[in-house]
Amino acid sequence: MTRLTGSLGALAIAVAALAAAPPAYADDDHRPPKIISISPDQGGLRVEWGPDTFFPDVVAGEAVFVRFGNHDEGHWADNGATTSHTIPAEHVRVYAGGAPRVTVCYLWAGEPSACSSSDPIPIGQAGEPYKPGTGLLRDVPAPRNLRVVAYGGWRATLQWTNTSTYKKVLFRYDPPGAQWDLNGGATSATTGVLTPGRTYVFKVKGAWTGGVFSTRYSSWTELRWTVPSSPPFWPGGTESKPYGPDTCKQGFVWRDAYQGDRVCVPPATRDQAHRDNALAAYRRAGSGPYGPDTCKQGFVWRGAVPSDHVCVTPATRDQTRRDNELAAGRRA
Repeated sequence: MTRLTGSLGALAIAVAALAAAPPAYADDDHRPPKIISISPDQGGLRVEWGPDTFFPDVVAGEAVFVRFGNHDEGHWADNGATTSHTIPAEHVRVYAGGAPRVTVCYLWAGEPSACSSSDPIPIGQAGEPYKPGTGLLRDVPAPRNLRVVAYGGWRATLQWTNTSTYKKVLFRYDPPGAQWDLNGGATSATTGVLTPGRTYVFKVKGAWTGGVFSTRYSSWTELRWTVPSSPPFWPGGTESKPYGPDTCKQGFVWRDAYQGDRVCVPPATRDQAHRDNALAAYRRAGSGPYGPDTCKQGFVWRGAVPSDHVCVTPATRDQTRRDNELAAGRRA
């Protein structure tokens, strides 16, 4: 969010300061608007906004100003009554091949004003077919050639080819619905322990920055693959203990909460560990008394090992401790 200095009587000055002024809020109820959505509309872009109700008692500006890239779209002095605007298709086409932002500002007479800007919005190249309703927003190209390249120890390693420079890559497999956010350059991933003879669906998608403080995703690229029924023994395994000394008793599987986690647990607990791993980034506060791994309110570190800082519910943390204590009795 960008702060600017200006008033209803000095709109030009306010706009000129858009990129330079620092954040400073004189009144808690005078905050930048929230951009709710930006969506294609007959070749243009429809923008919707409103007061950011995350903050209590927040109010709309006495006037609102909208900019797209370097183009001033409009100014409405109606005490917040205007909450949407469609950027014309001809304005969108000006930025073919570029990635402009949408900026929406609230203005108050005699007081500092405030703005919010979207992420850059990629616009299609000028030579691409113009399709009404698309706004020339390019589809995020999906990764290709998803394949299993290695299998051993009941784990599969998959590779794929990225078709763009991504912000991040999502890798997922079902069941159990395990999903990881990988860095944008990732082209491979290794699963947790898989069940012999079971069919899994592996998926990968790429993501660009773009839209409203968010991310635009490609479609999923999928691969169905059945695990061999009679895979090779784990290194050191025998016919009676195919997974070696860590082979679990009937009815238990490795928890797989982290790489190399061979604590034996019920299958439902392993599935829960995978779900918790997939949700880890969303449960971290990002900063706090325990650094970047500080959990949001209501969550605690799982603690499968001292370095396990995945945020889970207190009940899951307690279950993890019990599973660690019972590990020896669950091994074959």
